Amino acid sequence: MGRTAPTLREEFDRLEAEHRPFRRALRRRHQPAFDQLFERARTHADAAAQQNAADPWRAFVLTVLLAQELQVQRLSDDDHDRR
Repeated sequence: MGRTAPTLREEFDRLEAEHRPFRRALRRRHQPAFDQLFERARTHADAAAQQNAADPWRAFVLTVLLAQELQVQRLSDDDHDRR
């Protein structure tokens, strides 16, 4: 039997490892934000995997954008609730 293709979560892990030098170059106070991007991507990895994208980077960007859009909506809803 042949090898199975890596899961999208595994691809995100690979991308994160690939970008470790970038993370190390960030100021310490910005490193948690970098880590949060990958956590947000993993949150929506199951949905992104349905697209079966050939390029995991595109799936990563889309999942992060989705997570950030949800955060913007939550903040907007909170703002409206305070009025």
